[in-house]
Amino acid sequence: MKTPKLYSDLLKKKQLTTEMIAECIYSVNKRAKNYRDKVREYRKSPYHSHIQANIDNAIEKKVEYYGMKEELLQPFAPTVIHKQFVKNTKRVYSYEEDYQKILVEKEGDIIWKSNYFDHERYTKIHFFDYQIENNLYFFYYEIGGFSFHKPINEVEAIKSGLNIVEIDENFKTYGRKIEDLLSVPFVRKVLNLLNSGDYTIVE
Repeated sequence: MKTPKLYSDLLKKKQLTTEMIAECIYSVNKRAKNYRDKVREYRKSPYHSHIQANIDNAIEKKVEYYGMKEELLQPFAPTVIHKQFVKNTKRVYSYEEDYQKILVEKEGDIIWKSNYFDHERYTKIHFFDYQIENNLYFFYYEIGGFSFHKPINEVEAIKSGLNIVEIDENFKTYGRKIEDLLSVPFVRKVLNLLNSGDYTIVE
């Protein structure tokens, strides 16, 4: 999107608003999630070995944008810890080193088995999906009319001293629906200004 004139003018004066930073976080977070979903989509494809370059590129972008999100969150303090119990599935392929071992260990948790012919390897590839259950922990932030999650582990959650609030799998962070995301170059400029420490927060 075209950067709002107000934001450009504020940036030139080394001034930021919490809403402006929140929109930057929203932009890179949305992009990171899009690439995360692409990785999942690619990996579920029976031909994923032929699109490894696409997978690698999507992973690189996902990591880059989540890294920018984490840096943008640094000036802010989380309000609580969210704890979420989730059920997921994991896919294991027969060309993986521990395939047979995992197949035996997870026998009771397997929910799907199938196979396909890999033309690159000239062999039939077997795979299975099994169910995993675990607790996820997040720092929960409320910034400029938006809310955000930052994944952490259980040790970090306990050490933080913040209240731990259980949420269900349908919990959604909130914020205005933004069709046009702030551009990555603009977000980088905001991030560079934040990292310099030479800025003023205005409302």
